[in-house]
Amino acid sequence: MIYPGLENKVALIVGGTSGIGLAAAALFVAAGARVVIAGRDTKKGEAAQTSLGEAALFVPCDISDVVSVTALFQAVTDRFGRLDCAVNTAAVAQSPAMLHEMSDEQAAALLNTDVHGQFLCLKREIAMMQAQGGGTIVNVSSVNGLSGVAGAAMYSAGRHAVLGLTRSVAREYIGQHIRINAVCPGATDTPRRQQRMAAVPEAMRQEIQAHTAQAIPLGRLATADEIAQAILWLSSPVSSYVVGHCLVVDGGLSA
Repeated sequence: MIYPGLENKVALIVGGTSGIGLAAAALFVAAGARVVIAGRDTKKGEAAQTSLGEAALFVPCDISDVVSVTALFQAVTDRFGRLDCAVNTAAVAQSPAMLHEMSDEQAAALLNTDVHGQFLCLKREIAMMQAQGGGTIVNVSSVNGLSGVAGAAMYSAGRHAVLGLTRSVAREYIGQHIRINAVCPGATDTPRRQQRMAAVPEAMRQEIQAHTAQAIPLGRLATADEIAQAILWLSSPVSSYVVGHCLVVDGGLSA
């Protein structure tokens, strides 16, 4: 479904070169918005820009690097002069490991992207929206931000942090007509997940898939488009009274 009120808006999708981010970018374009997609992988970004057509612009960005983030927002300003909708999907996942097995460097690198990188983007998105009198921001967290996850403690901590940021800044800036919410996807069929699963032996892969399907009441993974639809709804005027909310889209997993 395409929601009204996004025509000619400028949307920024941070982490928009594949998976949920790319699906969200495609929906924004279909709704009539102009879209900037940002990500670290230049090859994927250029392919995404081509697939989305003239309404899309790819800007390479590593959100763990303040210089790169500053350049991204300068590019948005130079090209469009405004920012109406922002979606923050960029994050790095943690390879399964108990906390004591992670090096200090691994933990710092994960949090530098998943938490500090989120701060760097939010700060600049909010500043642009303050200057123009409002906008919407959707942060993508995870169901792993709602509970503990054995073997992925630092990733879970980062996802919890995104929800804390979302709720706090939603309160801070709604008076300036900047409406901020979050989406918490459950297990989703994305290229990243497919790549991880491809490295798992076939027998184990089938066992994991069977266990996952059994754990989810709906009986299957989400598609990237199903998560993107929730993002689009939160970005549109249709959800105008929704502020500081964390929308769970997980097929009933956390019910």
